[in-house]
Amino acid sequence: MDHRFPNWLRSLVRKLDFIGLPNLGMLVCGLGVMAYFAQISGFSAVDKFLFDPVAIREGGEWWRLFAFPMSDPGSTPTNPLFFLFFILFTYFIFQSIESQWGAGPLTVFVLFCYLSAVAGSLILEFPTNLWHYILLNVSLVFGTLFPNFEILLFFILPVKAKWLTLFSGGILLLQFVLGSVDYKLFLLFALFPYFLFFGPYFFNHFKTKSQISQNRKKFDEDMWR
Repeated sequence: MDHRFPNWLRSLVRKLDFIGLPNLGMLVCGLGVMAYFAQISGFSAVDKFLFDPVAIREGGEWWRLFAFPMSDPGSTPTNPLFFLFFILFTYFIFQSIESQWGAGPLTVFVLFCYLSAVAGSLILEFPTNLWHYILLNVSLVFGTLFPNFEILLFFILPVKAKWLTLFSGGILLLQFVLGSVDYKLFLLFALFPYFLFFGPYFFNHFKTKSQISQNRKKFDEDMWR
């Protein structure tokens, strides 16, 4: 993590660096493959992977605390070929962020995403697939750190990561506007890690652009005096 992030955040991440898991993407994708084959083989029902506070508290289903990634059929391709590319792209995203940040900061961010989503689900008693929002946060980080990286959409159309990130942000904004009150509150919890890490960066970025625009305008006005 570089100067774009506030000092307090970099200091906190450095103190937690000891929990860093190198090659975290391989672990996440490996667990995702296990969950995928468990689903298609009928070994486990999809709803068993959901984080459900009521089922944990009243049913004693503690394993929901450790929900497997990529177990949500609504956000994970069921076609084996598309799932393979989904896994490879997810691994690439994790590896790219780890190469930029390091294993420690990436692990801290993923853990924070997990805890934030768990807190929102527990407080609101909102059943959800935790990993859907963890991977959403990670993909937003990738689009922010590597905005000009080109992705072959449908393996044909080249699209820059920043446009996909803006598109995802637009969908989230629409879901926030149209969703129930509980869902709106949960989204705030689920996306809080991304805004905590990148809020100061965006603030400084737009502040700098505003100052440049004002200075340029002042310079243009002085030229004609």
